[in-house]
Amino acid sequence: MEQEKRMADNYEVYHALPIGRVEVILGIDMTNTDKPYLVCYCDQNNLFGLDQYYGAEGYADYLVAMQEFTKLLQWEVEKLQTERSAVVEPMPYIQPAQCLPIKSEDDLIGRIVVVRPDRLRPEFRTADNQLVWVTGGFGASGNSRGRAVYAETLYTGDEYRYNREGLMGFLKPEHTPAWAVEKLAQRQVEQAQTKPRPRGERGESR
Repeated sequence: MEQEKRMADNYEVYHALPIGRVEVILGIDMTNTDKPYLVCYCDQNNLFGLDQYYGAEGYADYLVAMQEFTKLLQWEVEKLQTERSAVVEPMPYIQPAQCLPIKSEDDLIGRIVVVRPDRLRPEFRTADNQLVWVTGGFGASGNSRGRAVYAETLYTGDEYRYNREGLMGFLKPEHTPAWAVEKLAQRQVEQAQTKPRPRGERGESR
């Protein structure tokens, strides 16, 4: 069976290089006589995990398009280097032996779980990207047929979508780094501050 072509609008994807949180795309449409080459971004961090293309520019010349393609790649590398330089703690990736397995009946909402390193791009295979706080999704419920799990990284609070099978387990207490304990305590304080208080605690007049 012939493999289905990947398309960005009317352009067939010719080069697609994942870097950081995006893919940089170069597409070709030889029926477009004015601008047969397209350079854009793509990400899948959405409700259904589908390709979303944006920042598209068309070019008449292939070499000019390739220059723009490599320029976008370099920008993403520089962004990653800036992010990494801001992380002062050592962040070796978390291994399976450091985790307790997730059972099918486990409810994940409101819990800290570990993302499998092989489900992350190489540049994100570090503990600060693996430890996430689950916020919702059909796959977060115990014995659910759903897969999608929505979570925030414990270190930065950035939001991502994962599949339940991409989660490795619960980090064992003895392997929990000090920064994670601090981040979790901070998050719990923030939740307590935003939680509505009973009427008797609000100073309201009756």
